[in-house]
Amino acid sequence: MPLSTITETNGSDLWIPPVPSFGATQAERIMAALGPVSNSLPRVDEDTLARYYAYLSLNLSLPLVAHYPQPMNSHERTQFRCTMLELLDPTKYLGDEFDGIFCKTRKGRFEVNLPLTELHLPQGSPGFQLIDDYCHWLWNWR
Repeated sequence: MPLSTITETNGSDLWIPPVPSFGATQAERIMAALGPVSNSLPRVDEDTLARYYAYLSLNLSLPLVAHYPQPMNSHERTQFRCTMLELLDPTKYLGDEFDGIFCKTRKGRFEVNLPLTELHLPQGSPGFQLIDDYCHWLWNWR
């Protein structure tokens, strides 16, 4: 099943990722995020991280409530709550094949840059599926 019928480009040949179709599998959603690279999920490298960053930047609505570290009880859900403020471009800031994409978070009056994989979004969060797919790819294809 095709994920998109049109691949758009702007004048500078920058690839604009398609939005996956409704009911797409996790692998299909990840392939849509990474673009036309091969018939299988590509390994994590500088290029694929930059592609995933571009995809998340276009599709993730920030700010988002997240937790760091993962809460284990209701008290920790309040104590560990933070706000994801922005994604940090891995070609300009932190980010590599091991830690992946970083994001700026705020907890109280402190701002901290954390790997996106270290944040835990509530399952009902609008960004949950996007982050979950990204984390699955990063952990399994590096």
